[in-house]
Amino acid sequence: MSNPTGLTFFRVLPVLAVLFAAAVAHGQQASGQPPGLPGLTIMLKPGGLNAEGNPAFIDLTTQVSGLNFAAGEPFLRVPAQFAGVPGVAYDASTVEVQDAQGNVPITTKVDDPDEGGFIYFRRISTERATEGTVTATYRAPIQMVVPKLGAGPPFDLRAQGGGFSGAGNTFILMPDTSQPFMISINWELGALKPGSIGVSSFGQGNTQSPGPVDRIIASYFMAGPIGQYPADTTDAKFSGYWIGSPKFDARDILQWSEEAYGFISAYFEDTDPPAYRVLMRGNPYPGGGGAALMSSFLVSYPDDQEDGHSLRETIAHETVHNWVSSIAGPPGSSSWYSEGMTVALTRRILLRSGLFSPQEFLDSVNDSALSYYTNALNTTPNAEIAAGFWRDTRIRSLPYSRGPMYFADVDAAVRQKSGGQRSLDDLARTFNERREAGEEVSGDTWRELVMAELGEAGGKGLDDMLAGKLIIPPSDAFGPCFAREESQVRRFELGFTRESLFDEPRVVNGLVAGSEAEKAGIREGDTILQPVPLEEAQSDPEKTLKLQLSRDGKTFDVEYLPRGETVTTYLWQRVAGVPETACAL
Repeated sequence: MSNPTGLTFFRVLPVLAVLFAAAVAHGQQASGQPPGLPGLTIMLKPGGLNAEGNPAFIDLTTQVSGLNFAAGEPFLRVPAQFAGVPGVAYDASTVEVQDAQGNVPITTKVDDPDEGGFIYFRRISTERATEGTVTATYRAPIQMVVPKLGAGPPFDLRAQGGGFSGAGNTFILMPDTSQPFMISINWELGALKPGSIGVSSFGQGNTQSPGPVDRIIASYFMAGPIGQYPADTTDAKFSGYWIGSPKFDARDILQWSEEAYGFISAYFEDTDPPAYRVLMRGNPYPGGGGAALMSSFLVSYPDDQEDGHSLRETIAHETVHNWVSSIAGPPGSSSWYSEGMTVALTRRILLRSGLFSPQEFLDSVNDSALSYYTNALNTTPNAEIAAGFWRDTRIRSLPYSRGPMYFADVDAAVRQKSGGQRSLDDLARTFNERREAGEEVSGDTWRELVMAELGEAGGKGLDDMLAGKLIIPPSDAFGPCFAREESQVRRFELGFTRESLFDEPRVVNGLVAGSEAEKAGIREGDTILQPVPLEEAQSDPEKTLKLQLSRDGKTFDVEYLPRGETVTTYLWQRVAGVPETACAL
């Protein structure tokens, strides 16, 4: 079965916005903050161009005015690691701090990693009290980070196409406080090619806006001779930027995405949605990824990708995250709502708007179904997801496959009980309205809503899902155009331990006797030379894996179908005779 969606690139990324719910709320992106805020200015100056015209580093300045820091108290911070991507390892020898009295001695320390190693910080403290404006100057080396599993959040600071791109959470030092600031982002691009521009999640060019410092963590930065859509982005609610020269038509993808943005904001009855920016960059290795941060999304794709069609659902998915954001709970284990609901609503909105055909909708549903029902870990309790979220793609994919099956089941039950008068739409909009009103929404909020609709059965269904019970939505769960059929499909089986893909060095261990991997010629102890993206192969039973291996000093390629035992799988098929006009719920 074909796999047309872009969600197979890296379908967990919007969970990163969990830590920044306050920063991404619409109200904190607008004016209206109290006057007299301290100032925070970030200056970015790329330099050190190589023969290809790409910068080798960024010289940065973090300047704080209107706020003093006592000796020994937290001053600046940057993530030491964020979602598996390391931040720049600044220390007292690489950061110079000055204030009105001159040089300010500093000390650095690194927090203990959190559960799962999702995010923890490198912190800088001053050895004496500061006075007046405080300025930190430092240099961020530009160094690409290749994800160990072939697909990952595109946060790393990367040079390409005569410029650079990356997320602020990997290289920008920001005040270590929850104090809001008037944040200024300034660019010095004289070292880059003429006509170069700088853009961030804050906007194009130099910007100034109030908000918490975590907006820096939750922002992307890109500069260079980059392409843009539309041609004039001055007052655009939707805009897109790309660096390098993709082999597909970036403008066509962004024009489609702009239409989707309009339909999505209308679905949530948002008459004044925030400006939204999509940034795009290629990967010089197999696999792609994407992550939604503050009113923006960066999508990556293999440099040799010629068809950009698969990026569309990914971008729409991330756009929906402007309204379907996080719930309280640790990253990963709280994603059943934010990711499951987003997958469900993205399909629903695209089908209703005509941006998805019924066949595209069906393909998307069956991608999730195949990923879910052929997953050997599909009964993993939700409480165990956080620990394995970044180490096992089978666990990482569950919020994106089990989640939408759960919400399809809820939708069918609500429609049946209400005689078609109510649906998942009503619950999703109410949930979003409560979040927008400032309520800290959680799993308990959802439990309250679903039990109000379905009574005790609603609570039991939620508990069953969280416990890992297999979910099989009714045949008409996706509307009158589609019916469930039972199929026999081979389960995804890598053929050796998952640790072989991300341990250093990558060496094949635990080779399964008789597996397709062994039959293809893979042997215990072979060295794996390139990252191996797994998400697409997990949801497509016909997708082969290509490995570049080394053995006894020789390098060779192996391709095989990573499938094992046959299991019962539930897929949906098009019902003959039902017109397309009846398909949208």
